[in-house]
Amino acid sequence: MLGSCSSTASTRAAAIGTGPTTTAAPVTLPATIPSGTTLRIGDQLDYLKTVLRISGQDHAFGYAVDYAAFVGGPPMLQAFKGGAIDAGFIASTPLIFAQAAKQEVVAVAGWASDRALGGLLTVDASIKGWADLRGKRVAYQRGTSAEAAVLTGLAKAGVKPSEITTVDVPITQVSAALQAGSADAGLSTEPLISLFLKGHPKARVAAIPSDLTDRALFLIASSTALADAGKTAALADYTRRLVQAYRWVKGHPRELAKAVYVDQYHLPQARADEVVAQGTGSTRFFALPGDILQPQQQLADRFLAAGQIPAALAVAPEFDNRFNALVAKVQNP
Repeated sequence: MLGSCSSTASTRAAAIGTGPTTTAAPVTLPATIPSGTTLRIGDQLDYLKTVLRISGQDHAFGYAVDYAAFVGGPPMLQAFKGGAIDAGFIASTPLIFAQAAKQEVVAVAGWASDRALGGLLTVDASIKGWADLRGKRVAYQRGTSAEAAVLTGLAKAGVKPSEITTVDVPITQVSAALQAGSADAGLSTEPLISLFLKGHPKARVAAIPSDLTDRALFLIASSTALADAGKTAALADYTRRLVQAYRWVKGHPRELAKAVYVDQYHLPQARADEVVAQGTGSTRFFALPGDILQPQQQLADRFLAAGQIPAALAVAPEFDNRFNALVAKVQNP
């Protein structure tokens, strides 16, 4: 493991200087989109669809939008592999695993809130932070952003991954593992955290991931979609709508809280308002690769050291900057 870590140092430096893989000139909003164009979007728990709807950005598309529902990044990557979707949104970790698997997908837009919605959930009074996980059973799903949070938290606390016992379960089963006593702590997210805390008064969030890779999400697209002028034009318009939707959400946090956390996840309005105030309502888009490149490279190196990816990666090719100018113009008109 030490050998793997040291061997990636030069790779990391090289990657930071390489820049993104860009296969086309910067994209501008098209005057027209070819008739009959269909954009197939992978969504997670209807989040993109909901944000566009409440902000009024879901009408008069000028092209067809077909949504496919997923829970988590790994199954969405499988859909990309099968050619079932053109674009979708995932977190930092699945993007790394996609590159490691040589999937032809790239991030074309990225955004992040001030604070991650996930956290280290536990009912064990002895666990007060990442350092206390040594010798404990920790529930999270491998290959997801939850694993990234665990590896990063352990690294900062000086705890080796081999010093914990991984309970590999989907994020929807972390609460059950804690309740059954098969895990001492687990990486969960909202609204699952709030629901668990409500039913278990002694439970608490012992640590909150804070790295940019823990907070970032990406709109990704397949190389096939980006090679199609009509789909690229539609994706440019969809990206514009998404940026405008998040601008609207920033000024309407209560509407977001009600639409997502009350109506969809059935949290009390007061708790939903707290969740949004913690960071969801302050989301901003960032240039690619920009500030995400170095932490994404460090995360890839951690996965290599943990034996989760087969070879060292230079992560720059994960990012395509053709939409940067469009995103900046819409976000800062």
